[in-house]
Amino acid sequence: MMATADALGNEWSQPYHVFGPGEGKLRQNAIRRTGDYRIDEKEWKTHTQETDKFLDNVTARIQENTAKFSEELSLGPGYVRQASARQGLKIHSPNEFDIIVPIRIKGIDFEQSKVRNGDGNVVAGYHKQRVMNRNVSSTHPRLTHSGVFQRQDGNLYLNAKNLHEKVWTGAVDKALDCVKKGMSDCEIVRRVHPPTVNVQVTSLSTGNVTNFDIVPGVLLSTENIQIPSKITGKGVWNVQLPIYAVPKQANKNSPSFREADRPLPFRMDTSSHERCMADLCRGMKERQYIMTANRILKAGIEDLKKQNNPLAKAINSYHLKTIAYRVVYDQTMRGTPCKLTGVKDALGAQITELRKCLEKRYLPDFFLGNKALEEIFPGSMLNRYHRQHNLFWKTHPQLLLNALRHGFAQLLDFLGGLFTCVGGC
Repeated sequence: MMATADALGNEWSQPYHVFGPGEGKLRQNAIRRTGDYRIDEKEWKTHTQETDKFLDNVTARIQENTAKFSEELSLGPGYVRQASARQGLKIHSPNEFDIIVPIRIKGIDFEQSKVRNGDGNVVAGYHKQRVMNRNVSSTHPRLTHSGVFQRQDGNLYLNAKNLHEKVWTGAVDKALDCVKKGMSDCEIVRRVHPPTVNVQVTSLSTGNVTNFDIVPGVLLSTENIQIPSKITGKGVWNVQLPIYAVPKQANKNSPSFREADRPLPFRMDTSSHERCMADLCRGMKERQYIMTANRILKAGIEDLKKQNNPLAKAINSYHLKTIAYRVVYDQTMRGTPCKLTGVKDALGAQITELRKCLEKRYLPDFFLGNKALEEIFPGSMLNRYHRQHNLFWKTHPQLLLNALRHGFAQLLDFLGGLFTCVGGC
């Protein structure tokens, strides 16, 4: 019988800064070269405490403003910390924090329906949420009135656009109006980029800017996963991983969705698995080297942005994190002895992986269509996705070519002496 599964931790994570034996000088050089990518521990603690106070206030007000739907849906409890600030990968300043607020639509059974493009091919990572219940107009009249359910081809689906715009964003706006009254020393601006509502808070006294990405996630299920000792590096882990669907109505400029489907798509959120991967990295020094090296690489890319470097335009932090997890798997989870002796080796491995992806113009998503997931998360629903998703799909081929031919050399020069060259780099 499987042991009781434990929920993942839900705290912001102090960023990695772990070097190998004899790498003291390398550490100093990395700090100097990147303009000190580290975050002071006291500053981190202060900012995360202020962040939690702000987010507790905002989410409490959102809860109040969805009260009229309380018989049909519920929020929380609380919110789930995610992305770089949860995974220990922030650099320079604690100025961005991402959360998911769980949404439970009461009494509704969902079935995931594939989304296809105009050519009939499945769009990787997206689903329509088919509603299996009858008579939702009588059981969920307020959500029905808000257009949250849509009939198409004889089936009933959750309308991502109306859920986000008419239920979620409206509740967030009212919450922010209330919060602003108690924060007269700050300017608060919100922007909507589905599934995110971005809230930017600027202190009028210091000029400091903090961004909060607040995402609603429809809780579909919670899976209990037994992660084997080979993967943890210690004993078996029994973990609970919530599965969310986040409303990602199609951008009008995207060719990937049929016109009739544009209000309906939800993206299958993988943040629980990302958080679990981050936790797997904390317990093994080689993985800590990889994540520290990833922060240095991220700092290097950030510096290149100031120089209008094409590589910096083509690569974002999620791309870099994906590369880090690929190296974590290849070097520490496949059963072969790990050859990484410190950050210098770990940075070299990631630079090599980045070059290979640019050459192929193909960066496979680690959490969608990756066969290795069956080894890491046995039995997870993510293992049903067999089609690999290319994270470069929106990037213009010429930009990727320029990034490789012109931008990459600048990166090597910027990080020269901080990495071990592997396979020609």
